[in-house]
Amino acid sequence: MRNGSFKLFRLFGIDVFLHWSWFLVAAWLIPSFGKDTFYGPDAMLWSALLYLSLFAIVVMHEYGHALACKSVGGLAKHIVLWPLGGVAFVQPPQRPGAVLWSIVAGPLVNVMLIPVTVGAYILLRGSVAMPVAGDNLQQFFFSMMVMNFGLLVFNMLPIYPLDGGQTLMSVLWFFTGRAVALQVVGIIGMIGAALLLLLAIFSGSILMIFIAGFVGLQAWAGLRAGTKLSMVDPRQFDERYRERVEKDEVERKIQDEVDPWRR
Repeated sequence: MRNGSFKLFRLFGIDVFLHWSWFLVAAWLIPSFGKDTFYGPDAMLWSALLYLSLFAIVVMHEYGHALACKSVGGLAKHIVLWPLGGVAFVQPPQRPGAVLWSIVAGPLVNVMLIPVTVGAYILLRGSVAMPVAGDNLQQFFFSMMVMNFGLLVFNMLPIYPLDGGQTLMSVLWFFTGRAVALQVVGIIGMIGAALLLLLAIFSGSILMIFIAGFVGLQAWAGLRAGTKLSMVDPRQFDERYRERVEKDEVERKIQDEVDPWRR
């Protein structure tokens, strides 16, 4: 158990954890999926499968971030899945290009999944003889297609800390420096969180309220980090980052020697 999460598996040297609260939201959302999306006595089974497939897409998305970070010499320790999605804990080299690649690689996974999900839906549409089972199978792949595209569009909104906001931050970093870039996207993120909150209130979506709250808190944290960073000599910041990476690398090597089963 790690901060309320337990380990699911380890792949490519990256541990994947699942937070306990995931089960609470799953118990809440799966019945609504089944009632509104699928038909017949197996509706709940199809709904559970769809929910698990959603997080399979999330895992692939987060692995995109993690593997891209490792490809530019950064560290990717673990991925945590929680009710609102997933977080890849990565430490890319503190260069705008390296950070940009580590961010955009996640949405690129969703882009590559578009022809896969669309193709599967087109191939299966009208090809199953059993009416109810066929309808549910087609609805399943249609929902997969919609969810993947929806995740891509939502993630690329220019609202920090979404991938779109972090991409904007990385691009601004080239021209303004990291401190100003964080301050700009932090302000945009707080405005975006306020708009999401208004949308949540008008739509009556409790889940959207949580998302708006999370985005707002993270945007505020980004704004504060940018403000603090603007008061620090960039050379000192880079030195602290180098020392932290070296320390983490040494600790990882020691842990691998002590516990070979982690490999």
